[in-house]
Amino acid sequence: MFWNAFLDTHVPKDCMLQCDPFSFYKTCMELPTTQPALLQGLDALSMVQVGSVAGDRRLLEQATNTYARALSALHSALSSPQLISDDHVLAAAMVLQMCEFYTDLASPKGLGWGSHILGVQNILFNRGQDSFRSDLSLQLFAHARSGALCHALLIRKSSPFAEPGWQAVAQRMSRRDQSSAFHDIAVQVPGLLERYDNLELRVDAIDAIIAEAARIETDMRNWLASSDLHYSTQPISDFNNFATLCSDRTFGDAYMFANFMVASLYSKYWICLYFIRTTVRALHAARAIAGHGDAPGDAVQDEELLGYIVDLCHCIPYFCEAASCSIGNIGMFFPMRTAALYFIERGLETEAKWISQVRTNVLNKGLAPPSVDDLQLSHCNDWITDRPSVVECFLRR
Repeated sequence: MFWNAFLDTHVPKDCMLQCDPFSFYKTCMELPTTQPALLQGLDALSMVQVGSVAGDRRLLEQATNTYARALSALHSALSSPQLISDDHVLAAAMVLQMCEFYTDLASPKGLGWGSHILGVQNILFNRGQDSFRSDLSLQLFAHARSGALCHALLIRKSSPFAEPGWQAVAQRMSRRDQSSAFHDIAVQVPGLLERYDNLELRVDAIDAIIAEAARIETDMRNWLASSDLHYSTQPISDFNNFATLCSDRTFGDAYMFANFMVASLYSKYWICLYFIRTTVRALHAARAIAGHGDAPGDAVQDEELLGYIVDLCHCIPYFCEAASCSIGNIGMFFPMRTAALYFIERGLETEAKWISQVRTNVLNKGLAPPSVDDLQLSHCNDWITDRPSVVECFLRR
């Protein structure tokens, strides 16, 4: 009973195709399985979703107990050598990973999501690359890679999925689409960030990372140019749910996408470009410190970086709409965090306060971003300002 209600409120209707990574949950629910960890995990996830929407404390307590049993069942399954390559066990681990986005199930301090991401990766690595051949195993692989990208970007550590062997696994998918092509490129970005973080101030080392960044950026821009992904700019009033929940009009319009997958890919694209270009900017600064100046055309301008942040803010109202379901709310966690950090670091109080109001007024159905550092989006609301919005000035240019 709860499974169907979960699908109705969690997964957008345009994300039910088999080749779509977000169809993962529907696929799991259709599996002829007796694996306790998967069955109990699906029960827990469905109950916490339905209970959060309805405000049903009894159901939420039941979800908490079921989640604990599912974790115990998963631990038992992973202790059995013959089950380590079972697709249903891997699916269970990824279902339980999603549970960590719900405040009633999340681990203390919200750190459980990252632990689940790493746990899923360990299962994949213990299975080995040759074990991913069937359509089901490759669909699980694609879903795991998508979640791992966000985590790797957040912790700024190279993603194992960028290694040649795992990139080859991605090429086995029988239904390769724009999402799989994007992730082939995007999984390389976290490694770029890690290389910068461990940078030695030598010109040859700096130039090598600049060249790598240029290659990844070119591949990413070529991916978008060759795709048929589009969006339109529309007034906030066209986003009924968001306009009702959030009265702050710092951003007077937003982007409307053809479907949720397009919105998700665009948001990840803008996040990746923002990370790439901020890294390139820092690399040129490091080059100058090392005693080698750069041509003026090599500089990354503030306006370019602000443009990516404005793009991310413009996609948030779409994620808040009822048609985007709970996956939409989860999909805006990373854009909100990226924008909030940008606004806080630059003292842009008006824009930071907008992020906080979205966080308070929209994410009030039991969902909350996982913790990866000390940033609390609610802290943005402590700022009060009467100066013109920098974004308003930017958009008027």
